Amino acid sequence: MTGDFGVNVMKTVIFYTKNAVFKFNQKEVRYNLIGKKPKYALDEVSKLLKLISTDGDDTILNSDDHNYFGYVALDLIGSRKGIAACKFCDKTYDARQLKEFTLGHRKSPFDVKHKQKGGIRLFEKRKNPSLFGGKGYTCPAGHTLISMETWRT
Repeated sequence: MTGDFGVNVMKTVIFYTKNAVFKFNQKEVRYNLIGKKPKYALDEVSKLLKLISTDGDDTILNSDDHNYFGYVALDLIGSRKGIAACKFCDKTYDARQLKEFTLGHRKSPFDVKHKQKGGIRLFEKRKNPSLFGGKGYTCPAGHTLISMETWRT
C-alpha cells in the first residue's frame, strides 16, 4: 500500500512496555504467530491474530492488557525484526542493536553448563537448581527494554 506521494506505508504492531515502545511489521508478526503456533498458547495466538489485521490500521498493544505479546516480541527481536524506542535514553534502535541477556537461571531449562577438567567436559553439578529462567533485551546503553520469564520448574 502506498501513502501520500507514493511512499510505501508499512502497517505496524506497536507494543508499549514500561521501558520501551516496540514497532514490528504486521506481516512479520502474523507470519511469526502462524509459523510458531505450536510454541505459543493457541488461544492467545487466536486472540492476537484477530487483533492484528493486515487490512486495518496500525495495531497498538499495551503490555498491561496484552502481556502475552511480550513472548512474541522476544521471538521477533531474537530474529532481528523490529525497532525499539528506549524511554530512558530517548533513542530508537534497530533490533540488531539490542543486547540479549539471561533472566534467572538460563534462557531454557535444557541449557546445561559444562566444566572443563583435564580435557574432559563434565556436566556442572548444581546444588540448588533455579526455579525459573528467561531472557530479555537491553538497549546499547544498557537500559532494560523487555524481559520475560519463559520457563519455570
